Amino acid sequence: MRQSASFVYLIRVLSCITLAVSVYAHGAPNTVSIPDGKVTLLQSILVNTTWPNESEIDNFIIGLYGKNRQLTRSLKRELDGFTVRGKPVKITAFDALSNARKAHILVLSSAENSRLAAIENALKGSQTLIVSDGATDKDRIMVNFTQPDKNRLSFELNRSNIIDAGISLSRDMLLFGGSKLDVAAIYQETEAKLERANAVANEQQKLLADQKSTIDSQQQEVERNRSELSLLELQLDAIQSTLADSESRLEKNAAALIKKEDILAEKEAYIDSYSQRIERNLKRLEDQQTAIAEKERQIADQDKVLMKQVSTIESQRFILIAAAVTLLLVISLIVVIFRGYRSKHRLALQLEGKSRELGVANDKLVQVTEAKSRFLSAMSHEIRTPMNGVIGMAELLEGTDLTNQQGEYVSLIIKSADTLLGLINDILDFSKIEAGRLDLEHIPFNLRDILGDTLQTLALRANEKDIELTFHIPPDIPDKLIGDPLRLRQVIVNLVGNAIKFTEVGEVAVDLLLQSISDSDIQLVFEVRDSGIGISDAQQSKVFKAFDQADTSTTRQFGGTGLGLAIARQLTEMMGGTMAVRSKLNEGSTFSFSASFGLPEQPETVALEPQELKGLNALVVDDNSTNRMILEELLVNWGMSACVVDSGEKALEELKRAEDNNMAFAVALLDVMMPNMDGFELAARIRQRPKQNKTRILMLTSAGRSNTEQISQRLDISRVLLKPTKQFDLQRAITDALGVTTSHTVKKVQNLVPGPEARRVLLVEDNPVNLKVALELLRKRGHSIEVARNGAEAVEAAAKEDFDVVLMDVHMPVMDGLTATRIIRERERVDKVAHVPIIALTAGATVEDRENSISAGMTDFVSKPFKSDELFQAVESSSMSAASAVSADTADNSAVRSGNEPCLDWQGALRNLEGDENFLHELAQMFLSQYPALLQAVEAAVSSEDADELRKAAHSLKGSALVIGGQATAAAALSLENVGLSGDFPEASPCLNSLQGNLAELKVALLTQLGASQVDAS
Repeated sequence: MRQSASFVYLIRVLSCITLAVSVYAHGAPNTVSIPDGKVTLLQSILVNTTWPNESEIDNFIIGLYGKNRQLTRSLKRELDGFTVRGKPVKITAFDALSNARKAHILVLSSAENSRLAAIENALKGSQTLIVSDGATDKDRIMVNFTQPDKNRLSFELNRSNIIDAGISLSRDMLLFGGSKLDVAAIYQETEAKLERANAVANEQQKLLADQKSTIDSQQQEVERNRSELSLLELQLDAIQSTLADSESRLEKNAAALIKKEDILAEKEAYIDSYSQRIERNLKRLEDQQTAIAEKERQIADQDKVLMKQVSTIESQRFILIAAAVTLLLVISLIVVIFRGYRSKHRLALQLEGKSRELGVANDKLVQVTEAKSRFLSAMSHEIRTPMNGVIGMAELLEGTDLTNQQGEYVSLIIKSADTLLGLINDILDFSKIEAGRLDLEHIPFNLRDILGDTLQTLALRANEKDIELTFHIPPDIPDKLIGDPLRLRQVIVNLVGNAIKFTEVGEVAVDLLLQSISDSDIQLVFEVRDSGIGISDAQQSKVFKAFDQADTSTTRQFGGTGLGLAIARQLTEMMGGTMAVRSKLNEGSTFSFSASFGLPEQPETVALEPQELKGLNALVVDDNSTNRMILEELLVNWGMSACVVDSGEKALEELKRAEDNNMAFAVALLDVMMPNMDGFELAARIRQRPKQNKTRILMLTSAGRSNTEQISQRLDISRVLLKPTKQFDLQRAITDALGVTTSHTVKKVQNLVPGPEARRVLLVEDNPVNLKVALELLRKRGHSIEVARNGAEAVEAAAKEDFDVVLMDVHMPVMDGLTATRIIRERERVDKVAHVPIIALTAGATVEDRENSISAGMTDFVSKPFKSDELFQAVESSSMSAASAVSADTADNSAVRSGNEPCLDWQGALRNLEGDENFLHELAQMFLSQYPALLQAVEAAVSSEDADELRKAAHSLKGSALVIGGQATAAAALSLENVGLSGDFPEASPCLNSLQGNLAELKVALLTQLGASQVDAS
């Protein structure tokens, strides 16, 4: 009965609260307004909330912060004379947060939602319950008014923030406005009460059974009495008085029996009501079992991963067996040594002589090693110096007008120089490893970015051989690791490069496995699998030896020095792992290596999936099974529903099936190169289906095509991505195509800072070729150059005038670069002036060269031969002042608010893209094809006065316009974005007219610019 009363009470409370928050904006004259509904909710919150030390409180204060006059009037009208637990309620408006700390409940206006973090910090420790209105930052709220539609008002709670403030909420408040965890806790308490009620019911059923047994015995007694009466009928006259007494007793028994039957009927009705409740509980249990089945399916997926790890453990077990056998051999050897103990004295004398010889040999070996290191350092300097001239001049020559044949020659020179430079680096690395002078870095890096960027640099080589290149990183492997990303990249490039070189047909796949993880360390296994020529068992023992190759014949097809795998294996061992190979001739090879990495002390912040992607349907079409598996895993992890097929024909079947079920795909990921029907043909077929006209199409390709831009514009293709595609790039492409505003789109706009400013550079170089290369590169970049031929001239020039940065060669006549740097640093210390950045330019590439440069006072180190981007990065990043590091978002908004924005700043956009005019053309064409849909979304939001949609649509249009230099359009879009933030829709119409006019001018300017560029190119 108590359980039943609890359910009735709960239903009444929920009904009351639901009635209190049901507010109708249009209806009968007696309907409740939104402010009155908020007052009712605030009354319920005040009644159902307990503050510490309430006995010391004279009155409860409801404070208001921000402009909300209607709510203020409603509160003062409705709560005049209202008391809670015998204490009066006082309404106070606050202008400053410092004064608002004395409020028990502080109601914020919707305009303060963006300042929740600052308000929370200002009121920290005040035991004030903060009530926000329509806030979207769920992590910051305590109590938040929400309006599911125009006619209903509700609220939501963040229980953890309320508990942190020292405030307690009633069970009914948590049940109505709490999270799923709060409701689950109340549900568990209800389940416990039901179990106790079931126990009471069972006891009552047992009591009823005992009573029924008693009634049965009484009925048997009545039957016996009746038989006795039949026998006594002959003696009826003699025993009339006795018979009357017996009949009286029978009547009493019958009456008692009727009463017991009534009691039994009541108990049966009571049992029926409990049976109905038990049936409802069984239905809840079935729902829970369904959820448990889903969890079991997820556990089964994890079991597959565990099976892989078990396989690894099995291989380790075999290693342990081998170790045990080795231990037995060692014990046998010890026995043999023990038996030879008698000859120890004689052998000791011989060993003493050998030891002296070995000591002499070791001294010579140390001298030879040091001499070899000095020789390699000197040779590196002598080789890199002319190599810098070769590569630099070739890059400068490549930027001039050349015939096709001359361009091929220059390209061949650059490739050959890069190959020779790679060989020099391999020899130096091998030498440093042998000498024990190669130290690994321990710096934070992003695993998925490193692996994705590395493989994308190899994608062109794979595409030239029509080989599919894929990589897969399981979701349970963290992004942020600590280690040496450069050496990890070196190992990956070597293994994947070899796989591509020795594979003619099929694919090259890179898989990662999680071997072990702790709070501070993680052990990963990298597998590089190919379908190439394979390696025989006899050749496998040679591949990891220096200067050895599997095929050393004079007719061998593939080149190489045989150093790559030897260096990769030694680097793997330095990273705390091992390297192995599994291969069969003509069936492909799998090279695997393990490596240990550190984990950051701060727990990794899990990147939130865009909520707008959850539940959307995606179509994936790719003829490669590995790619399909990777794409499906990524989409499912983002909450999307993925339909995966292996051909264009099957994709069309899925589209027809979806249309029959009135379903459309939000996005389609299509591989370009597929048999029978390629990706562009499939895209054209999709565009012919009216029911799929809103489907956004993304193409995945291993290499670019010359007519991609025209086809993409004609078929309304949102993006063409290079395979293998990084997880972040794919997510960004999907969200951009769907118009979803996520953190990366904000970063995309924030990165639109002006290009590099011209720097005043002192170039100190004695080699005329290197001097020419650096001068041409820096002058083309727009920098002002002053030249010094040696260290003495550099010291004199630095004393006469100020420079933004100094590029200092190390080896020079008269005075070397290290000495010149020390003199400049000493003068700066004496004069107490700021340090000028000094960057070492040297052909020395050893650790000692770098350490000597830094110890002399240099701030950076660029090794010859340098690439143009390396030189630009060193000059422009070293000389960047702190004053230029402005908040990107503030810079963007201030730039578009100046009032005299140009219609099209083409050169500014070109600087932002580091001079990549082809990419800017692609972005401009993409903007021309996509801005009508963005404008339509803005117009629809203004028409429906949907502030949130207006803010999102205007923000997306502003970011797109800024990328291609549409400053005036971005300014108009920013005005509309501000309207969406403030909700002041009367200002929307003139802003929309301005946006439409600016877009029309921008379209003409872009078409004119694109036409002029095409004429110049021709």
